Amino acid sequence: MRVLFVCYGGGHIEMCLPVIRALREREREPACDVRLMALTTAFGAAQRAGESPLGYRDFCDGPQGQRALRYGEMLLSGNEHPDVSREESLAYLGSNFLEWVDQAGEAAAMQRWREVGRQGFLPVGFFKRLLARLEPDVVVATNSPRSEQAAVAAAAALGIPSLTMLDLFALPGDPFGARKVHADRVTVISEAARENLVKAGVPPARIFVTGNPAFDVLAGAQAAAEGAAWRRSRGWDDRCVVLWAGHREPLDAQPAHWAGSGLGQAVQDRLVQWVASRDDVCLAVRYHPNEWHEFQAPAGHPRVHWSRPDQESLLPVLTASSQVVVQATTVGAQAYTAGKQVVSLGFSPLVRRTGMDYAALGMARRADDLESMVSLLAAGVSRAAAPMLPVGAGRAADAVAGHIAALAGRKETS
Repeated sequence: MRVLFVCYGGGHIEMCLPVIRALREREREPACDVRLMALTTAFGAAQRAGESPLGYRDFCDGPQGQRALRYGEMLLSGNEHPDVSREESLAYLGSNFLEWVDQAGEAAAMQRWREVGRQGFLPVGFFKRLLARLEPDVVVATNSPRSEQAAVAAAAALGIPSLTMLDLFALPGDPFGARKVHADRVTVISEAARENLVKAGVPPARIFVTGNPAFDVLAGAQAAAEGAAWRRSRGWDDRCVVLWAGHREPLDAQPAHWAGSGLGQAVQDRLVQWVASRDDVCLAVRYHPNEWHEFQAPAGHPRVHWSRPDQESLLPVLTASSQVVVQATTVGAQAYTAGKQVVSLGFSPLVRRTGMDYAALGMARRADDLESMVSLLAAGVSRAAAPMLPVGAGRAADAVAGHIAALAGRKETS
């Protein structure tokens, strides 16, 4: 059985890695040949997990590849990331842009680039060629757009079974539900997420409730042990640890001073100020793996930790924390699952725009401004919490692996 996983970084690679392990354990190599195309920041995460991932640069060869690399050079400035190699950035940008050029010509492609940038990429043609070369029995992705969406669409066009793992709740307005092409099977975190997809028009027979594989580790003893070790290594055993798990806001966010890194930096500064005013609280600051380099690290303080995603995993930082502050990140659901007190920033433009409000979902307390955020955190310093593990906790990866195996079997017998 040959399975190809395609995923971006952050919570998406964290969903795929446990499923890959479960699939190998279930099917036993060499009967199960699993390959992982880890996109942008997922590449380093996959390597740190012991995988040998593929990237765009592995398929950027021949005359077409040379054309792509030339376009990549044109587009690279301003699109570098410290966790993504120059070679991969050139291949990624160039291959995606070349698809536009081949569709509409260079002038139209440049106009599109100016209008939408990387967010408009959907390289279905590239993935058709890639799948024809690798010949997988099943294609697996998460709900990320761009390359992941393109891989599923290409698989559908070629008659290759596919599976998509949805990370959260598919709330009304989520663009995933509006896609024209969906995988043969879609796995979701809960029955509520399934109902949301059905309402969005996804055929009910394709949707299966498995839980989120990235949350499996929260159900094990290893998580608590890693968190305790993390606290102990910093001498924070007897203090409340607050995790600020932030990300960028849309560039057109209102008010304008919250756009981009503005809100995140303001939250960080206020939290650092609050921690410095009392000696019973510590702070970990961690931004999305794709964006951490766009924020300014806090000034050195014995009770403030700058958590870089390229240097430490989320698990020990999350499990060491008592309270977690979020906007619209998957970390909010992970924190709630792990029994942490979650504070949702209701004044986040992205939260208001997407409806991804953990307070409205009953999973957090809502802060309406910076000062109410601090007040909520202060009130929770001495409050205990307990894990609230969802359906399938600790078993989601095995469940998803079973669906992948079923899809492979279906193809073999068709």
